[in-house]
Amino acid sequence: MGADAPLSFGQLYSWREIDSYPAAWKGEANLSATWDVRGFGAERVELALRQLFDWHEPLRTTYHLRDGVPVQRVHEDLPLPIERVKRLITSRRDAERTTAELLAVPFPMTGELCWRGRLVSWRNSPVFLALSFSHLILDVWSVQELYTQFRGLLANPNDPTIAARRGPSPRQLADEQHTEAGIRRQQSAERYWQEMLAERTVQLPVLAAGAERNRIQATLTSGQLSVQTAKVARELGVTPPAVLAALVAAGLSRQLGTDQVVMSLMSSNRFAPGHRHVVGTMNQLIPVAVPVDEYTPLAQHITKLHWASARAYRYSSYDLDQVAALTTGSTSPDVATSRFNDLFPCWFNYLQLDAERPNPADRSPATLEWTPVARQYGQPFDVRVTARGGRTSLAIRVDPQLIPADGLLEIMRLVAAGVRQAGEDPRVSLAELWQYPADLSTSLYPRRLPEPPFRVAA
Repeated sequence: MGADAPLSFGQLYSWREIDSYPAAWKGEANLSATWDVRGFGAERVELALRQLFDWHEPLRTTYHLRDGVPVQRVHEDLPLPIERVKRLITSRRDAERTTAELLAVPFPMTGELCWRGRLVSWRNSPVFLALSFSHLILDVWSVQELYTQFRGLLANPNDPTIAARRGPSPRQLADEQHTEAGIRRQQSAERYWQEMLAERTVQLPVLAAGAERNRIQATLTSGQLSVQTAKVARELGVTPPAVLAALVAAGLSRQLGTDQVVMSLMSSNRFAPGHRHVVGTMNQLIPVAVPVDEYTPLAQHITKLHWASARAYRYSSYDLDQVAALTTGSTSPDVATSRFNDLFPCWFNYLQLDAERPNPADRSPATLEWTPVARQYGQPFDVRVTARGGRTSLAIRVDPQLIPADGLLEIMRLVAAGVRQAGEDPRVSLAELWQYPADLSTSLYPRRLPEPPFRVAA
């Protein structure tokens, strides 16, 4: 058993975020994975898992509190937290159900490994591996990296290129972050944060840590949204996330009646070549001030957001406890937990989950769905974008006392109209976009919208 060590900035961020969740919603911190292992023997599958377990410290890490401060403890010799099950598999949905069962069980914050799995076999042959990981130890990038390494180890457990993909461990990252150079970077991040806190002129209605309040959520999914977003990004020389974030910011500004919003963008913090294959939790939110002038052309509005984001990412790895202390003057070890929602009231996250490119010929109808019961806590404005299979899903969750259901839908319609208009004539101003006709192609935005569930009422 290793000695207790301080957390890296990414680990600390995840700890404070999850610690701020209400007790009944801790399972929302879990990440799932279902790996197909057909065609490989049980010995080969378990050998690959054991190699990952031995290579990557987060899989052998437990968290503990020391004088109220979270620390990590890396263990050297533990059994794999994998349940072996032999059963008849009657449907392809068996794997989904098994993974969902694991995902629903929250992990304790301290004292136990933060992942578990179930290896399911039929007729003595492994079929699938269902896994659940806590965001305390891994982020989505890490789960994808583990899968890449796992598939490589199944194919050839002696392939040296797989071992070469490993990045530094969280303990090594924490050591780097406390060197003289790391401290200088932290000081720069704190100055940036002070600048962004001064830019926050609109105070959104945030909840205390652990509190619950009605939230509503709708999700727009469209292949043409991917196609049009990629087209605008190419023509303006920006990224697809910047296109969507800029249009979301414009919609939010219109709903709030303000000429600026401060949005927190999720950063993977894997920009350095040596960090690209880190297995651990690295994501952190970083605020960006987004001015919204109705006379600004779309191209200029999107490009400004792109470059403001690029600047922000320079400061996106930071000590959250130190940043929280800037806002309160308190050095209490849990001040960042209590202030988490105040620091990040307006959240934007973009995830590219595979390498499939958008298909311009995809004219399948866009869908819009209400979540029956959204997560009833956290930020008053929360955007999650996922790109997978050539389609983009834009999920927006809001406090209905801040933005009602029709306002949420208006933001989504503005995003869909914005990517189309920016592709056709990026010189059009935001004011002209707001007057854009409602008859968008049904492949971009549905003509008939579903009735929201009863709980949408503010």
